[in-house]
Amino acid sequence: MTDIPSTPGAGPGRPDPAPHLDCEVDTLNLMWLLGARELARSDAEKAVLVYGLDPEVLDILRHASLAMLRELAASGVLLFRPRFRVCWLQERLRTTGPSALGLGLQVILLAAEEVAQP
Repeated sequence: MTDIPSTPGAGPGRPDPAPHLDCEVDTLNLMWLLGARELARSDAEKAVLVYGLDPEVLDILRHASLAMLRELAASGVLLFRPRFRVCWLQERLRTTGPSALGLGLQVILLAAEEVAQP
């Protein structure tokens, strides 16, 4: 009987990509949490707008230690999700390419920030 690799693409001579992907998810989580914490500490209103945080989470993040953030980041699941519709992202990628997409997202966030300021 032939052994079937448990991960698609993994097999003899090919490393299992799962540990690498877990590390990337942990890193994304930690970067997101650190950014959210710093913005929550410096500008709570902007943190609500940019990160979509509610007041309770904002307060918890504001006081969270690095050890707590690392533990949360290592949960194994992505802790955030895009705040835009997937169809919008797909359309932008089809018509503009990734570099123009990043610039477009920055413009949207800057415009939202101006609206939020008194």
